[in-house]
Amino acid sequence: MKVTIHQPDFVPWYGFFERWAKADLFVILDDVQFLRRGWHHRDKIKSRDGSIWLTLPVVKSGRYSQLIHEVELSYASNWVHKHMETIRYSYSGAPQFESGFSKLSAIYLKQKWTKLIDINLAFLEVGREFFSIETPTVLSSSHHIESRSTQRLVDLTKAVGGTEYLSGMGAKDYLDEGLFDKEDIEVTWEEGEKF
Repeated sequence: MKVTIHQPDFVPWYGFFERWAKADLFVILDDVQFLRRGWHHRDKIKSRDGSIWLTLPVVKSGRYSQLIHEVELSYASNWVHKHMETIRYSYSGAPQFESGFSKLSAIYLKQKWTKLIDINLAFLEVGREFFSIETPTVLSSSHHIESRSTQRLVDLTKAVGGTEYLSGMGAKDYLDEGLFDKEDIEVTWEEGEKF
């Protein structure tokens, strides 16, 4: 069974979904440290005026080592309205805008989201539907794995019955393939082919 593992980023890029579609199981890595300057709560979009950051404000004060699934959203600003207006301004002339915008609006307006993980999973579900991805998901936090770095990926792959680990090319610099070899788990690299 081919397994891929990734953090639940906010509105991730195409390659994220491509790897998800090519795996037999996608493990959502929700019990690792939240990166304040990472992609867990922000992403860039193209606008008429160039690239713009869309950021989900989160509660950070005194929470330097919180895990992704512990992060709470902040409503100190009206970011929901700002995100929707930025998306409308940037893409209103695009083909099928109304269809896509209605799906995004449904997420933004569905409820007052408390946790970052929950809104990110809702956005991932829209991507899954759009790309017709049938690969099931599981949260890493449901397996209570304590190891770190590459060993954590090995242990998660084993815990879900995986025999192959599908990784993005960005991990080539730090992934220790020898740890997978010791457990007879094959590592394959996603090179960005279209699915």
